[in-house]
Amino acid sequence: MSFTHLNVSSSYSAHYGVSHPKRLAQAAKAQGAQMLALTDRDGLYGTVKHVAACMAEGLHPILGVNLAVLDNHGETQGRIVLLARGRCNGAGYAALCRAITLAHSTAHGVPGLKTEQLAHLGAAGNLMILLGGESDVARAILKGSYAQARALLASWKKRLGKMLRVEITTHLSSPGSRYSLGEAARLLRYAQERGIRAVLTNAVRYVDPDGAVTADILDSARALHSLKNLDSCQPNGQGWLKTPPQMRQLAKEIGQATERSWAQQLLRETEALAEWAAADPVADLGWKQPVIPEAKIIGLRRPAMQELTERVHAAVPGLLPHANPSLIERQLALELGVIDRLDFAGYFLTVAETVKLITGMGIRVAARGSGASSLVNYLLGISQVNPLAHDLVFERFLSDTRTTLPDIDIDVESARRHEIYREIFSSFGEERVSLMSMQNAYRARGAVRDAGAALGVEQEQVDEIAKQLWRFSASSFREALTEKPELAALAERITDDTQLDILIDATERLDRLPRHISMHPCGVILSDASLLDRTPVQPSGIGLQMSQFDKHDMDLMGLIKLDVLGVRMQSAIAYTLEEIARMHPDKQAAARAGGHADDSYISATGAIDLSRVPLDDEPTFELIRSTHTLGCFQIESPGQRELIGKLAPREFNDLIIDISLFRPGPMQSNMVKPYLEHRHGFAPAQYLHEDLIPALAETHGVTVFHEQVLRMLDVLTGCGLGMADVYRRLLGNPEKEPAVEKHVRAEATKRGYSQETIDQVWEVLSGFGSFGFCKAHGAAFAVPTYHSAWLKAHHPEAFLAGIWEHDPGMYPKRLLVSEARRMGVPILPLDINRSTGHYRVERIFQSAPAKVPVVPRAPSSLRPGRYGIRLAFRDIHQMSEREVQRLVAGQPYEHLADVRARAGLSRRTYQNLAALGVFDSLLSGTSRADTIAHTQSMAHSSLPAKYRPGPGQLALDLGQIEYIDQTGKALDPAEVVRTELDLMHLDASEHLITSYRQRLAHLPITQAAELLHLRNGTEVLVAGVRVATQTPPMRGGKRVVFISVDDGTGCIDATFFDDTQQRTAPLLFSTRMLLIHGVTRRTGPRGISLQALNAWDLHQPETLPAAGYLAELTRPQPSYRPNLGEGARKIESVRELAKRMEAEGLDQRGA
Repeated sequence: MSFTHLNVSSSYSAHYGVSHPKRLAQAAKAQGAQMLALTDRDGLYGTVKHVAACMAEGLHPILGVNLAVLDNHGETQGRIVLLARGRCNGAGYAALCRAITLAHSTAHGVPGLKTEQLAHLGAAGNLMILLGGESDVARAILKGSYAQARALLASWKKRLGKMLRVEITTHLSSPGSRYSLGEAARLLRYAQERGIRAVLTNAVRYVDPDGAVTADILDSARALHSLKNLDSCQPNGQGWLKTPPQMRQLAKEIGQATERSWAQQLLRETEALAEWAAADPVADLGWKQPVIPEAKIIGLRRPAMQELTERVHAAVPGLLPHANPSLIERQLALELGVIDRLDFAGYFLTVAETVKLITGMGIRVAARGSGASSLVNYLLGISQVNPLAHDLVFERFLSDTRTTLPDIDIDVESARRHEIYREIFSSFGEERVSLMSMQNAYRARGAVRDAGAALGVEQEQVDEIAKQLWRFSASSFREALTEKPELAALAERITDDTQLDILIDATERLDRLPRHISMHPCGVILSDASLLDRTPVQPSGIGLQMSQFDKHDMDLMGLIKLDVLGVRMQSAIAYTLEEIARMHPDKQAAARAGGHADDSYISATGAIDLSRVPLDDEPTFELIRSTHTLGCFQIESPGQRELIGKLAPREFNDLIIDISLFRPGPMQSNMVKPYLEHRHGFAPAQYLHEDLIPALAETHGVTVFHEQVLRMLDVLTGCGLGMADVYRRLLGNPEKEPAVEKHVRAEATKRGYSQETIDQVWEVLSGFGSFGFCKAHGAAFAVPTYHSAWLKAHHPEAFLAGIWEHDPGMYPKRLLVSEARRMGVPILPLDINRSTGHYRVERIFQSAPAKVPVVPRAPSSLRPGRYGIRLAFRDIHQMSEREVQRLVAGQPYEHLADVRARAGLSRRTYQNLAALGVFDSLLSGTSRADTIAHTQSMAHSSLPAKYRPGPGQLALDLGQIEYIDQTGKALDPAEVVRTELDLMHLDASEHLITSYRQRLAHLPITQAAELLHLRNGTEVLVAGVRVATQTPPMRGGKRVVFISVDDGTGCIDATFFDDTQQRTAPLLFSTRMLLIHGVTRRTGPRGISLQALNAWDLHQPETLPAAGYLAELTRPQPSYRPNLGEGARKIESVRELAKRMEAEGLDQRGA
């Protein structure tokens, strides 16, 4: 006889449940169960996983929730379980969704419902309420208030009637404690007295007894107390998914403590309730049945397919005026046919309506991903990539073989993403729109902090350990201790400390468990007016409702998910264009400023339409080939800068290839090296078979794109591109790939291909197919990549201002300030009357007023007529946005007294502004040091009331009350830089490395600008600020660390192999200022990096090498100018280095 568990919490009950729904379903199936409930706390967070797992195991899912019961003051009076009625065409599930949404909408802290609300929700007979060991009735019994317990139970019955059950649970804990046998027996007696049916549960929190330890740690994290001080800890470790015999034994013991006949009655009622609640996923949840907004909402005047067809054909003349008509008709017939057969026309029109809404707001928008393969998307204005021009494959995006909605992801300006969300809610209606949620899971640092708190480890010690956990999962903590040299000291401490050893085990237990729910960064759900019957929602951090389901649940629940990705580069580009138009408000001025011979894409007001900019601009490609691509989308990382140095892009398609090559698939398949050799003519292109030449010609015989994999599979098997994409998706799946291989080999043999050819092709397919990159995605990314490089090449001041404003890249802002120095773009300092809350381009005048300073560091860059970038108030530490707004609104200011009278600044902000030189222009002849001393001596930042102008009064010159002692003391430049770094995280006045040069004067330091002129194998010392540390997965398996340092003349990339890490690892993840000894490695005509041999911390001068270091080395002069031919002349040590790097997978730069 089976047993159905009706009260089960999964790991999606954050800080409570332990086991994933899949494990619970598997265990239930193994025990012979036919049904299984999931009743997570506060929501349906794990419900879709539960339903999918039950269906996979042949179980009937039961759906429910564990909610708090609130009094009229919002205080928790206990918890109850709600179960939804099943097989009633979704009425029970809809009632459950609405109940949870209501619980979250009225909650002030803990989500919950009042008894009156529960009575109203249960009146329709679709929700069953279970009063168990956490209810107010059970609480009263535990306190010995038996009369109160009886009264509470009577009240519950009066309100809920037949929709009430009493839940009996015993964990055989000690008498007087929660879940004791005595408590369970008394609760059952009271239920029998009142004629209330009772069911048996085990209040499951974990799948097996081992989970009890993890549950204790979660209890501690939830209560914010260590285990030894925890009152609400589970009484014992009995809350696992017990077997039917174990549950029958518990029923027997309860019967022995009450009436023997009640034991069998408990079991019968349990199964009867399970039958009542068992859900039909399709009928009750709409499983895999997509629902789109109603026709009137998306502006349909005719059937969706007819509307779609007419719209795309109407767009052809404007978007494709010179394209081959027959080619267009053939492609549209293919795409529209698939869309019609799959009944997806409404989906495409919904996405198009959303894109139209966004563009109507004046916001930049662009499609990404495989959706760029679709001509329909291009003609609807969803995508900006013409798939015909780039030979993209529609079947990579959609085909008849697909059973779920395709993903159409759109990139928008990140700064306006929330504005877009609100407009979508307003346009479609709140009953049809929700944001998507995501579960934030435990990672190493969070896990060690919560585990340490539970075990009572000292906070300082936990913080020290957490800081050392970098880029590995909590479950691999102990493994990392043995493998990572930077953790050697910690590993030694743990060996001698039992508490720390236990901490490691506790940390590993928490790995990947859901920690809390949050708003997904880009997911928007669109549906018809039934949305809130199909997903519970709760408030997000921005006030808009979000679904309790995550991205993995969307297709299964038939919910249309649109990824509206906030991309900071899109905001940076939009800001750049605004700055260009602001500084050059007419066509001629904008064209002249950017050196544009063709001004057809510039409006009369100076606005540039990037969609009309030619994609063959030579200055743009020259900038890209130079590898000076910091700030450019997709091509600024160390690995990408090295790759573009090798690849030397000459046209737009080269960018598509570059972006697609820089992915795990091509790297792991060793595709980059042969591609570059074939591209540059160092080796002839090789094709595995002549039939594959059409598929592989554009990449010289090397497989780079997913689309090429599809074409290769089609050639070998004749399966068609749609089925080929199905096979591609199965590559890399250890369970399903063997069947694909067997089929491909059999079909290829039938078509006459040799075994050798089949073996060679399959080797490429199996190593690449599931990890490669979609060409359509590469093409979509290549557009903003090209545009960002175009703007940097032609309008560097505006572009850098946009980059500083929106911070879109991987590097700290201070590196991009250094890049401005390298480019000769003046950095204009903070000024009380010139700075605003934004980074602005500013013209440098012939005779600047005395009160408008510029940084006096590079006089040649400050010639009249040039443009610089004025630093912004927005990044000053601890200066609030309201203070910035008030300060800017009050400009211009005449003197310090004026600032004090009108700006309304805090004393701390006032002092910080003085320290940064913001007031320098108001105090001609006064040193910054004196100004700082003056502001620090003030009791208040604002003037006494008697000095402030009254209504209608003019502000008089009150300079005399701001008398500043003139000591003539000047600040040390290093002190100025330290202040800038402390308050702005920028070294604006001079580069941070400048103050270290005296310390390094005895060493032969090579600057980044000189490296390119050195030969392979040259040993050098370089010094700079660490700006990036990366540890990407490598083909060889060993960890390799890539470090980028900035020395003010450029960025230097250094590779640290395992043996070097043994000496230097602690420095690579925590030290800011580094001295590196390395060997140059040429990576192309414009690329060079270092293989690191050693490193030192510049903050520890006593550890730096002595003056004789590298004395035997004659430092090469910067006179060597490389070319492709000379790249083959390598000394023996470089050959050895190349062999080693190839063995480690470093020939692809580890990306």
